Amino acid sequence: MDSTFVSVLRAGFRHVSTAGRYFGARPGHAGRMVDFEGFYRGGPLVEGMPDVGVPWDIGGPQPAVVEWEAAGRFRGHVLDAGCGTGDNAIFLAARGHRVTGVDIAPTAIDIARSRAVGIDPDSTPSGGRAAPTPIIPARSDTSGDLTWAVGDAATLTGQFDTVLASALFHCLPPDRRPALARTLRNAAADGAFLNLTCLANLEAPFQVSEPELRTALTEAGWDITRFERGSVAVAGVPGLPTLPVWLVEATAAKATATATATTPRADPATPPSTRVSSDPGAAPRSR
Repeated sequence: MDSTFVSVLRAGFRHVSTAGRYFGARPGHAGRMVDFEGFYRGGPLVEGMPDVGVPWDIGGPQPAVVEWEAAGRFRGHVLDAGCGTGDNAIFLAARGHRVTGVDIAPTAIDIARSRAVGIDPDSTPSGGRAAPTPIIPARSDTSGDLTWAVGDAATLTGQFDTVLASALFHCLPPDRRPALARTLRNAAADGAFLNLTCLANLEAPFQVSEPELRTALTEAGWDITRFERGSVAVAGVPGLPTLPVWLVEATAAKATATATATTPRADPATPPSTRVSSDPGAAPRSR
């Protein structure tokens, strides 16, 4: 493979990041939407970037998610915010957790549901990019409860006991990231866990510093209990097997403790795409 191809691939991938929703953004600027729905239907992610499939789609759960599950960091009803093609949510459901996976791209949800055949009995295969076989270690003593929704978590209030935000925070322009942190907190019950990965100190517009992330989460009502460097796995990008991330664990502070925060919880700048519509083929099953 020639060096020009690799250079374009790396630059294009870093430009969009592992799960980016926006690009071309600058601090104070809203940026413009990447057409992720078009990408999941087979279109280009970034003009001039070679098509290597979905780089953040590694055919299974991210190692950090596996480690968090083993450590007991998922409990109760789990929200996978920005779930993409669903491998983290599927893994957690296979471990017996009740999971709701949410993404703004309908085709990503279609792919996720097709991968969940055998876990979600309502799932049926559908179109989109070819999907690798999920890597879900066998475990026979549990069964999951898995629901999919198109949109994001902005209208889901106080109903989740764990929130997973895997490679999501950096996807928004800097001026919208605090609103995302508040959205995730609003979706969580008091005392809920947050497990978050976020690209660490890459090129703008996806550069996220430790102070920025700490401030956004703290002001949104999250009590940070762990903050350190780690990595996320990447597929199909020669010479780029992982990307550096912040690994964050936090707990949702009680509402009374966050009511006096100076940062408002509601954000009028939230884009229209934040409205969630449940996938009619994935209505919650009776418990």
